[in-house]
Amino acid sequence: MIGPTTTRRSLGAIAALVSGAALLSAAGPGPDLTAEHPAEETDAESQERFVGMAPYRGYLEAHAGVEEPPRLAGGPVEMSVSQRSGGVHVALPAQRELDPDVFGTPELPRAFGGTPGINGLPPGGRNASGGQWTTSKSMTPFGDEAVVMGNGRLKLEATDVSAVDAASSEDEVTFRASWEDEAGNTYAVECCQMLATRGVEYPTFGGVVTNHILHGSSRIGTALMPTEFTYLAFWGMGRVLKNGEVQQAPRLVHGMLTEYVRGEGYELTGDAGVTPTRKHFHLMVPPMMPDREEGRFHHSNVETGFTLPNDKPLPFWHVMFGNVDIQSTRGG
Repeated sequence: MIGPTTTRRSLGAIAALVSGAALLSAAGPGPDLTAEHPAEETDAESQERFVGMAPYRGYLEAHAGVEEPPRLAGGPVEMSVSQRSGGVHVALPAQRELDPDVFGTPELPRAFGGTPGINGLPPGGRNASGGQWTTSKSMTPFGDEAVVMGNGRLKLEATDVSAVDAASSEDEVTFRASWEDEAGNTYAVECCQMLATRGVEYPTFGGVVTNHILHGSSRIGTALMPTEFTYLAFWGMGRVLKNGEVQQAPRLVHGMLTEYVRGEGYELTGDAGVTPTRKHFHLMVPPMMPDREEGRFHHSNVETGFTLPNDKPLPFWHVMFGNVDIQSTRGG
């Protein structure tokens, strides 16, 4: 088993950061109370206004009642992704460097609508210097800090049939991933008890999507990840386990096989640093849960069972698998 190591900082240093800054997805960034906002607007009202600006709301409304969605042109895509051995990188809370290609500038900001962290990032949640955005003000699941854990295993069988968001879908996913810490504890995530056949703030394409651009400037998923070509992605409800015992269920689970988006020292790149010729798989169990009635996400820490050195629990899973085997077929 590979013993835990961190990139760039020790776990103790990460713990100090966590204790000194609020996790973005836990409290959300403060609103941008500039002259562009009504003077009487409260922090909560400002944040609600940004949530209401999620860019796909009209598109999702148009697909909400579709009972028999069209199928993919060319027929269904079936894909299998697996990892049988090797380590995984488990992301730790970190401030995210803000790519101007995705977030624009303080003069012309981009990517600010939607629930903070899981979708957009309001200008009030960004640090700026010299006329440029620099980093998120709060800690996020998306950054340069990670710990390596051993015995990483992954098995995904997915079928992409339905082309668009709808009230029902023919898409299918069977997923299980696991890894171990240095004490021998085994963590696992399983999915999907139910697929997210339509999105809350951005499309999910019936629950499974293949051969599509996600994240970054696409605004499909968090803009805090780079814009990345995605061979396969899914969204659904699953469960989180530790040593074989269920910690939480149901939990929102997102997985995707993408271009490689890590650089030197395992830093999370901007768009210009993406490596198109490499692939890796990301597992995300965010500290958010969807609320379909309100059309937004609400904060909800994940009970991961993993504790940081400052005795604070890790409130999300963002796990990356780099030793994957991939098989796919189309048609039928």
